[in-house]
Amino acid sequence: MKKFSKIALLSSLLLPVFVFAEESASDNSQEEARSNAAIDAIVSALYEEQQPDCYNFTDEVPPEEFIGFPECDNVPSAISGSIEVGAFFNSGDKNNAIGLVRSDLRHEIGKLRSTWILDMFGRITEEEDPDTGKKEFETTDQKWASSIQSNYTLEKGGKNYVFGYGSYEADRFNGFDYQTAVAAGWGRRWYETDKAFFDAEMGPGFKIDEIAETDENNNKTEKSVILRSAATYERKLFETMEFKQTVSAEFTPESDENSKYQSVSSITTKLIESLALKFAFKIDHNTKVEGDASNTRTETSLTLVYSI
Repeated sequence: MKKFSKIALLSSLLLPVFVFAEESASDNSQEEARSNAAIDAIVSALYEEQQPDCYNFTDEVPPEEFIGFPECDNVPSAISGSIEVGAFFNSGDKNNAIGLVRSDLRHEIGKLRSTWILDMFGRITEEEDPDTGKKEFETTDQKWASSIQSNYTLEKGGKNYVFGYGSYEADRFNGFDYQTAVAAGWGRRWYETDKAFFDAEMGPGFKIDEIAETDENNNKTEKSVILRSAATYERKLFETMEFKQTVSAEFTPESDENSKYQSVSSITTKLIESLALKFAFKIDHNTKVEGDASNTRTETSLTLVYSI
C-alpha cells in the first residue's frame, strides 16, 4: 500500500512537467510551421512564374500555347568589324617606308545595317637635295578616305532595301584637294546561299570635287549631280578562306565633268580565331584630272586583319 502511495505521489508531481513539455513542443511545432509558411510565401513572391505578355516568334507558326500572344518589341543589336594594319620598309639607293591602316565597322539593329569604313595610306621616300646633296625623307604618297552607308530592309527577312551613302576622300597626289559625295536609292540582294551572296544598288546623288591648285589654275570647286551604283560579291572558298569583290561608280551625266570608278578585290585567309591575312588589289579611276596627276591609281596590299 505504501508502495502504491509513493507511485501515485510521484505521478502527481511529474504530470505537470509532462504536460508543460508537451505544450512547449506543440508551441515550437506551430512556430516552426508559421516560419516555414512565411519563408515559402517570400520565395513564391520572388520566384513566381509570371505569365509572359509577349512572345519572341522564331517560326512563322508559333507553338499552340502562344497563339494569340503579341510579338515582343525587343530588337537585337550587334556590332562587328575588323582592323587592318600593313607596313613595308625598303633600303638601298632610296630608303622608303609605307604604312596602311584600315577599319571596317558594322552595326546591325533590326532591319537597319550600317557600315563605316576608314582608310589611311602613306609613303615616305628618302630624296637627295641636288644643291646641298643632303638626304631627307619626303612624303611621296598620302591619302585618307572615309565612307558610311546605312541599309534599311523594306520587309522582314526580305531582299529589298533602301540606302543612304556618304564619303570623303583627301589625296595629296591625285589632283584633288578632296572629293566628297552623298547618294540614296534602292538595292537588292539578288543572290544568296550559305557560302555566297551578291548585292547591287543604284540611286541619285551629289558630289563635290575640290581641284588642287596648279601652276596654270587656282583652286576651283566642281559640283555635279551623279548616279551612284555599287555591287558586292562575297564567297567563302574554303573554311578559312574568303573572296570579296566590290565595284562602285559615281557617274556624271555631263561629259566634261569628272566621273569616279573604284574596284576592290581581296582574299582573306584566317590564321587563328581573330587574326587573318588579307591580300587586296584596289583600282581608283577619275575620268578628268588636272595637272600631271594620273587618271588611274592602283594599290596592292598585304595586311594583318584583327576581327572584332
